[in-house]
Amino acid sequence: MSQLTVSLNEDGLHSVAAPAAFETSEPFDVVLDNDGEAVHVHLNLDETLSTVADIRANNHYVEPNGSRPVGVGINPRTTAVTGRLKIATGYGSEVAYTTVTIQPPEEDPKRVTVDESLAKPQRDPPAEPTTAEQIGARLADSGAGLLVAFGLIAVLLAVAIAATLESGVVIAGAVVVLLGVVVAVGLAVRA
Repeated sequence: MSQLTVSLNEDGLHSVAAPAAFETSEPFDVVLDNDGEAVHVHLNLDETLSTVADIRANNHYVEPNGSRPVGVGINPRTTAVTGRLKIATGYGSEVAYTTVTIQPPEEDPKRVTVDESLAKPQRDPPAEPTTAEQIGARLADSGAGLLVAFGLIAVLLAVAIAATLESGVVIAGAVVVLLGVVVAVGLAVRA
């Protein structure tokens, strides 16, 4: 947690010494460091700074030669905000100002931003099916897959027999079976 240290009573009773500027992106403590007699300190955020920061209590008692941290809360924001913090002692007889800039929080590299787009499927649209995929889908839809399987077995048997017997009639029969399978598959795909 960041700290803004304010020296009290260092140069005499009710004296206040504070840095001219302070910058943070997180909640911070104003540390009231007293170097003398007991003192009452009044802290006040100007109108601009109070839109993003908050001090729970404005008046603080600091023991002699003591130190007291005062927490300053920060609201989430997306842009930097600059304003002034007023530090007063002796019922306003001594005053110091610190210009405070509150930066947006740094992005956490491990942080995952969740929004409504994660509720939707992140799939790519399906690619257009190839011609072979279209024919396969039509065969499956029409139940012609079994027809194709039997046709391929018949063609393979006809070719094997024709090659073994070397007969023109058997080769012609194998060609007829092949043409019959092609026609049957074509009709099944169209349906």
